[in-house]
Amino acid sequence: MRSRALLPTLLVALPLAGCAGGTAAPGQMSGPPALAYAPPPAGTATYVQGDTVQMEMDMGGQMMDVTVAMSSLLDLAYAGTGDAIEVTATYRDFEITASNPMAGTQSGDESEIDGPIVFTIDRRGEGTLVSAPTIDGVSAQAVSPASMAAGFFPRLPGRAVSAGEMWTDTVNISTDEETGTNEGTTIYEFTAVGDTVVNGATLLKVTFNSTDERMTEMSQMGAEITQDVSGEGEGFYLWDAGRSLVVEQYMEARLRGTMEVSMAPVPFGLDMVVVQHLRLDEGS
Repeated sequence: MRSRALLPTLLVALPLAGCAGGTAAPGQMSGPPALAYAPPPAGTATYVQGDTVQMEMDMGGQMMDVTVAMSSLLDLAYAGTGDAIEVTATYRDFEITASNPMAGTQSGDESEIDGPIVFTIDRRGEGTLVSAPTIDGVSAQAVSPASMAAGFFPRLPGRAVSAGEMWTDTVNISTDEETGTNEGTTIYEFTAVGDTVVNGATLLKVTFNSTDERMTEMSQMGAEITQDVSGEGEGFYLWDAGRSLVVEQYMEARLRGTMEVSMAPVPFGLDMVVVQHLRLDEGS
């Protein structure tokens, strides 16, 4: 098997989207419906997700470009109500490709993910992992069940909002998985832009800006690796109040920092652009 020494950067870069948390700032209440999660009428939903990371590493003056692309088709099944909504996420399809000059091209697919990811969320989207699948190969460096439970869904205020209203959320993420540990804080500033019509449906558009700090530690191939990055991002999501579903979410972030490897005399510089796109699959 080829070296996967560069893939752990995904543990830092990819779980950004939807990771807002904490207590929403109070704001003026408006009429229903509330911006809060509930099981959709059908009890199921399917999402298409695409993530890319374009990274430049400064290895002591020698620059190296790394590109990672992931796509997935996720089937979600909902159970429960209120603040105890159980979500079972099954990868119907998953592909990851990572390329860099040192390790060549590495790839993985859904065959490396054995079982669903099960977690619970409350009405605001705060998640708790219930059970995780066995994940092998390259996919194990990119699929984090704990991070998915914490941030697959954007955090909602749990109340009605008016067009133009702004609120903030903060999340502290701490995961300890076989691939390593991840500590991070994300601060989001949300703005309810107002209603927009997409394919005949009226949806609420919410934009956001984010600031993010993350620290990841791992052991791989006899080396201790520590990554420390921070940066800013922006994006939006579209909310379907009738089905209590996020129809689409887009985020782009720029992160910079360092990666220390126990076998290297100096830290490596990291400069990466992360793009994430999530949309509801309506069967087309």
